[in-house]
Amino acid sequence: MIPVRAIGVSEQAAHRPEPPYRLFIATSLAVAAGGGFVLALLLPLARALAWDWGRSWQPAAQAHGQLQLGGFVAIFIAGMALRVMPRFSGRPLAFASTGAAIAPLLAAAVLLRAAALPAADGAGRDVVLVASAVLGAAGALLFAAIVWGTLLSRESRAEATAWFFLLGAAALAAQSVLLLALTAEMVRDSLEMLPPAKDEALVTLQLYAFAVMFIGGVGTRAVPTLTGNERPQAAARVAAFALAAGAAVASGAEAWSGFRGASEALARAADVGLLTAAGGVAALAWGTGVVRPRADRVAAASHLPFWFVRAGVGWMVIGAGLLAWYAAHALHDGRPPDSFEADAARHTFTLGVVTMLILGMGMLLLPEFAGRRLQRPNERVLPTAMLVALNAAVVLRVWPAMRGLHWLSDDRYWPMAASGALAEAAVLAFALMFAQSAWEQRTPAWGARPGQH
Repeated sequence: MIPVRAIGVSEQAAHRPEPPYRLFIATSLAVAAGGGFVLALLLPLARALAWDWGRSWQPAAQAHGQLQLGGFVAIFIAGMALRVMPRFSGRPLAFASTGAAIAPLLAAAVLLRAAALPAADGAGRDVVLVASAVLGAAGALLFAAIVWGTLLSRESRAEATAWFFLLGAAALAAQSVLLLALTAEMVRDSLEMLPPAKDEALVTLQLYAFAVMFIGGVGTRAVPTLTGNERPQAAARVAAFALAAGAAVASGAEAWSGFRGASEALARAADVGLLTAAGGVAALAWGTGVVRPRADRVAAASHLPFWFVRAGVGWMVIGAGLLAWYAAHALHDGRPPDSFEADAARHTFTLGVVTMLILGMGMLLLPEFAGRRLQRPNERVLPTAMLVALNAAVVLRVWPAMRGLHWLSDDRYWPMAASGALAEAAVLAFALMFAQSAWEQRTPAWGARPGQH
């Protein structure tokens, strides 16, 4: 486990009562293992085996994206944020009694949307879609209120991390409002799914301005000390604002082109935004110290989980390079990145960065895994298999997208299906390990033992 002094935590804050983080982790993993990654396997299999999904394949693909980003990732990050904010800031959570509602609100939102998107048109589908958007907005706005109420204070000692969390929470709230507006338009116009440009705008906010933002906040806070580096402050703030500004510009240009029609000026604006975001991501990777280690201060029992962090930062560098390369070429041509380029960059981040670091930081920071390392000090095979499987899943998923127009036959979906199966196995293994350890270390409360950190 990372000691409190390594992440700048006051002992008083670390001993405060825990929020119900286990509810968030369990809900997040259930959505991922039972929904998002299942579709990551079934969607390419449907293409490779020519299953007749009719017109529901594309809506199901959008449902997959929302299950992953709006469900698995958002709920996991929200739960971890509620747990670490008092430790980082030295302040109790604002509106703490309302925090437990966030996980069921976000889960209900993505599950309802995933069920409704592939369904046939009708009044029932419209009601479910609107209800899902309302529930998601309620959960996102409540989370933003807790983050802002906790960290926007002179008494907060969260330093640069506060800006990552404040900007990330604002992005989650903004995308929820955007999704509500887009859902109202879908219902009004009887659309099967979101138009591609508008879906891109939504995903840009969810992925870069929210998910990568929060991961950057934790990574630049918790990881540098373990690599023998000082925690960056001014540079981290610059990286946070570059990431937020780039994602906002790109998302705004994508949304505007969806509403008003594509143009070269909007395409170039989106490209500039993505280039700026790529620079912010590269700065985050540098700020963690993983790419420039000066010492190894990771406890011996945590060396294997820390390889997930190293791998995640490595994919962060690769993802920043891919995003910058594609955006620069698109900017030169006066167009947005094509669907293959966007897909390659997106899955480098969602699988290689976000999922990898969720598992890695989860194993380092969650008390269940700290207890597991004490109970099973020689456990190596399963975590190693998870690490290999997840890295292989990234390669197999990104490879067909990078081939683009050079590989259009249906056999391109086989490595994508294999990627989905490997990622499902890794996340399911993490979920089972978490559940087993939580049961073995169970307490009367749904949070951790007092003082456990």
